[in-house]
Amino acid sequence: MSENQQPAAEKVRVVVLTGAPGAGKTETGRRLVRRYRVPAALIDTDAIGDVYPWQADERLYAVLGRNLRACLDTYLEWGARVVVVSGVLLPGRTLDQFADLLADARLEWVFYGLRARPEDLAARILADTKVQEADGRLSWSHLDAEVAGVPGIRNVATHTLTLDEVVDRIAASEAADLPMGTVTPATGRVRPAPDARVPQDEVLRVCGAALEEAGFPADVAFDTAAELIAAEADGQASHGLLRVPEYVAAAAAGELSPTARPTVHRTSARSVVLDGQRAPGTLVRRHLVAELGRAEAGGPVVVGLRGSGHLGRLAPLAREVAARGLVLLGFVNFCGAGRKVAPAGGTDGRWATNPVVLACPAPPGPPLVVDMSTSATAEGAVRSALLSGKSLPPGLLIGTDGHPVTDPRLLYSDPPRAALAPLGGIASHKGHALAAMVETLAGAVAGAGHAAAPLGPGNGGLFVAFRADALGTSTAAIGTAVAELERHLLDTPTAGDGAPPRLPGRSARPSPRHGDLAVPGGLWQQIQELAARAPALT
Repeated sequence: MSENQQPAAEKVRVVVLTGAPGAGKTETGRRLVRRYRVPAALIDTDAIGDVYPWQADERLYAVLGRNLRACLDTYLEWGARVVVVSGVLLPGRTLDQFADLLADARLEWVFYGLRARPEDLAARILADTKVQEADGRLSWSHLDAEVAGVPGIRNVATHTLTLDEVVDRIAASEAADLPMGTVTPATGRVRPAPDARVPQDEVLRVCGAALEEAGFPADVAFDTAAELIAAEADGQASHGLLRVPEYVAAAAAGELSPTARPTVHRTSARSVVLDGQRAPGTLVRRHLVAELGRAEAGGPVVVGLRGSGHLGRLAPLAREVAARGLVLLGFVNFCGAGRKVAPAGGTDGRWATNPVVLACPAPPGPPLVVDMSTSATAEGAVRSALLSGKSLPPGLLIGTDGHPVTDPRLLYSDPPRAALAPLGGIASHKGHALAAMVETLAGAVAGAGHAAAPLGPGNGGLFVAFRADALGTSTAAIGTAVAELERHLLDTPTAGDGAPPRLPGRSARPSPRHGDLAVPGGLWQQIQELAARAPALT
């Protein structure tokens, strides 16, 4: 789209889940609305028609009609792009109240009919307590036959599927209609497409085009794509190309502002608050390096980060700062969002992965760099396994019963049936303690928002940089000491044919920056579809 073109007003999608009582509309709606990556809302007619005594007649239809209109107007004013409506909306009944809305040019309606056999409907009704008496609801089982009369209805046979499978079926249909990344993929395990081997320059071109089409400025799109490719080439798929659809969806949902620019608020001569304004992480990183780099010319610098887009890997930031002769201490949270990590002794997510980043220059060699989550693994590593159709090693996920699980789907089910384990294995209290400190430093001290008072999504953090020679030891002497430590490690006996231990940040071999990348086939297809909308690629 050129700068002079005005984007067409997007229609709000109204997704109606209709069917007889007992078809599963309410719970399907609750789960489905969470699958959208754009602002979405749920209207359940059971909730907006919760009257007693309850009797299905014209008066009740009128109440439902007025309440549904009011809710719909409120959600549209709030900014909903999708509104899921669950209820018995059928011709000749409540649906007749909305003839004008069905013709409203602002709205795009789609109907899903949840169908079930009479015996299944009866069993569900008798097991479910609602304000409507069971006998009355049972007498409505004949409405299942009326579902077929809704124009354009998409039928889903719920008696042959689990609830998650029903939601997956509808989400897949929605994903086929809507822009890529708008709906979270199905949680069911499917056979992944074979890896695609793609030249890195082609990956850069396609990923850059996908991000530009999502609104990223060309230079920011290129830098972001290049960093994701570098992570993929380094074997860190958790921070690699799987982030492209994530960033596109975050931009569509308003969680990321591709054209925003961070702002700096100086609180003293040596301390600043950097407000990321939800700008892309690669752009925020430039500002972080610039502010932390001021420590070269004086005393320590403290930077509090708020509201940044996803920063990606922190090691590249650490190397840039260390290249200036500075020591870096950094603590990053997710502004209170992303709670997928269990606390020590817990079974559900209370922390985010809350990484710590540390760096120290050690000339003439590369700096020592630590970039690690305070969870047993990065969340992106679980997502990478999900995309590849692989199980995880034991010890990374905890099931709701407190036992280890290896199925990555469990982290993304609704509700989640697993959480990431804290760092530390049997000493998980250590990872838990680190996560709590990161949440406090980034969330409370830096003011980015924390797990008990979220301001996310996005990244927040607290960073401190100071000259490596601030205490009188030259950087050359530090480099000599690090070389001695490295030789000290090389003398360590190893188990079997294992490689000798190395210092953090000192890779055994550089990753290739040319040649082909192996990308999961389904992911590559998704990125290509995102890029195909860009004028340069059509």
